[in-house]
Amino acid sequence: MFDVTMAHAATAATAATTAAMDAGGLGALFLDKAGQYVLIIGFFGAIIWFLRFLYGPKGMFRDPAWDRWNDEARREEARRAEELSAQAVGADRTDRTDAARSVPDSAVSASPDGDRR
Repeated sequence: MFDVTMAHAATAATAATTAAMDAGGLGALFLDKAGQYVLIIGFFGAIIWFLRFLYGPKGMFRDPAWDRWNDEARREEARRAEELSAQAVGADRTDRTDAARSVPDSAVSASPDGDRR
């Protein structure tokens, strides 16, 4: 008896699936594999958007300490960038000065025809 009931249920499910696919519309979207992917992506996208709305920048449940930490981190990063650029400029000036000092006197006092004294 159980087998007969399961056979009837399987036949009814197959008939319902075929009818939904033939009719098109939303039923076909749920049963089509690409439609399932679209629904999954839409569902998770809605969850992500909702959480961003609640906890994102200027969110309803966002802790103000997070914004303070972000501001401090941005200020620290800007300070480090300024220090690195200042070091790079200072190193560039030092390299130019050292290069000018390292030129031998004989190269500076060479005659125009290429003979050195």
